[in-house]
Amino acid sequence: MKKFSILVTLFIFFVATGKGQVSAERIQDMKQQLGVVTNDSLKMFYLEQIAVGYRFSNMDSSVLYNDQALQLAVARGDMVKKCELLSLKGATMLETGLMAEALQLQLEALRQAEEIKADETRAIALNHIGNIYMELADYRKANDYYFQSRDIFKGTNNLVYYNELSNIGNIYTLLGKPDSALFYQQIVLDMCGKSDNRHAMVRPEVMFRMGNAYRLNKDYPKALEFYNRGIAEALFDNDIRNLTMNYNFLANLYREMNQQDSAFHNGYLAFNAASSVLFRKGRYDASLLLSELYHKKGKPDSAYHYLSIATVEKEQLMGAERIRELQRILLNEKEAQRQKEVQRIAEQNRQRQLLLLAGLGIFLLVAAILYRNNKVKQKSNRKLEKTLTDLKATQSLLIQSEKMASLGELTAGIAHEIQNPLNFVNNFSEVNTELISELVDEVEKGNTAEVKLLATDIKGNSEKIKHHGKRADAIVKGMLQHSGRGSGKKEPTDINALTDEYLRLAYHGLRAKDKSFNAQLHTDFDETIGAVNIIQQDIGRVILNLITNAFYAAPLPPKGGFSDPDYRHIPTIWVSTKRIRDSVIISVRDNGPGIPEEIRDKIFQPFFTTKPTGQGTGLGLSLSYDIVKAHGGEINVETKEGGGTTFTISLPVNQ
Repeated sequence: MKKFSILVTLFIFFVATGKGQVSAERIQDMKQQLGVVTNDSLKMFYLEQIAVGYRFSNMDSSVLYNDQALQLAVARGDMVKKCELLSLKGATMLETGLMAEALQLQLEALRQAEEIKADETRAIALNHIGNIYMELADYRKANDYYFQSRDIFKGTNNLVYYNELSNIGNIYTLLGKPDSALFYQQIVLDMCGKSDNRHAMVRPEVMFRMGNAYRLNKDYPKALEFYNRGIAEALFDNDIRNLTMNYNFLANLYREMNQQDSAFHNGYLAFNAASSVLFRKGRYDASLLLSELYHKKGKPDSAYHYLSIATVEKEQLMGAERIRELQRILLNEKEAQRQKEVQRIAEQNRQRQLLLLAGLGIFLLVAAILYRNNKVKQKSNRKLEKTLTDLKATQSLLIQSEKMASLGELTAGIAHEIQNPLNFVNNFSEVNTELISELVDEVEKGNTAEVKLLATDIKGNSEKIKHHGKRADAIVKGMLQHSGRGSGKKEPTDINALTDEYLRLAYHGLRAKDKSFNAQLHTDFDETIGAVNIIQQDIGRVILNLITNAFYAAPLPPKGGFSDPDYRHIPTIWVSTKRIRDSVIISVRDNGPGIPEEIRDKIFQPFFTTKPTGQGTGLGLSLSYDIVKAHGGEINVETKEGGGTTFTISLPVNQ
């Protein structure tokens, strides 16, 4: 029974995310089954499937059965299913042009899915919200949601991941970027040839999107081929919505090619298909096209007839009342997100202050230990001056003592550097508290202009708090790294395992800080290297530093100076190891903008950095250089402006 339940759940998920239409015979069969089953789980199953089946043929019936399933989900306390049904209902309403209602349902589904941590259900809602923003022509906002949904589906190995790639490619078409569009659509098209899953990857949709990208490139024969393939796929799936879309795009293509009869024919087919399922956007596009064609043909009565239909559909889709309702929902959501961000920043600032205080305490403790050690060593040095032999024996210790003493002398300056940003954090936090009180008062008064000014001040203060907090954090971490270097012992180490570990550490660390960060990773490890005698902690720090720098550089514009089109627009990192005679080579390469020639000689100098203030101390490469030299190795860089950067570490195998 448990296995059956799991299979049912998976089947519902794939059908709910697909766009294919269920046959009338299948719907009738499910209605008969619904009439005889007594189990609530099966009732909910059949109600949802009937709602999916009616989604593109009878929207009112789809919503009716969806609501019945929703009532059962609420009664059973099945929150995951409740979120799925809310999202399905919103998707159905979007097809009828009810964008405000659709957005309200998707936002509610997303909020509840986040609360119960239902990742795939959250991804479905994000996808549908992206669809709404696409219809509103806010393409960059749409892609933001598609990218979030894509990342979730990719993490769960769900094939719906490819549907999101298709959505992203479609946005690039709408933005007038056919090359990027074809890049994404081709990935989906290739997977369609490998998988028979017609729900995760909607073939009729993929076909017309390929056609649109080729049409944008003025490759009309290719566009014609894919529109016709889309029509065949839609007829196979009984997918009237995407059948309408393919007919509409084909009609417009024929109009561009000045083949008026073919344009009329496909325009009629699109209009009739859209009318059969009350697909308002399809009816609007088709009627507007037919009106233009009749006007050009010199038939004003027919042109007016179809223009009237287009006007009615436009009013249903984007009338003044609907726009006002949509704006209200968007403003409410924006305010909710703002409040959430204010709370997040406040908590983040509190944690950062605690970390800074803890860091300062650790730093002062280290400084006290260094000062005490310095005093002890000075006393020892006075005794060792009695004999020349003892002096030579302790020469290296005295050199290290000088280094530690110099760090001790920096204590006051470092404490001052940390106190300054702490003062800024505290001051701006107090100012923000006062400004928030003023903002609440102005909100109650309804003074919108003053509220906006206060909000701008609060935002500016929060950015300053973040900046100075990061500055103090970087100072503490950088100095602790210098003071903790070289304390380990050499031991045989698997270089491949060490490199792979720090690659994953760097990637997941950045992803934890910034969920939008993405990069392609390529590794090539030489399995013949064997164990190498190194200080694991120190070489690991070098590898981590180089990989982190590469992750920072790869997304910077211009992205990718390489001729390979697969990596031109995608931040990419290559990490490899190789045994060459008595040396081990570790290479870290990125496709970022490269290092300008005028600063290449400075990159290994302490405290030199090209990162914005607060994002880097300039100690990383300096530390790495010293560590590699201490191991008897070399560290080199090869770079080209606009052509990426490669750092290479060479370590002797026999030490």
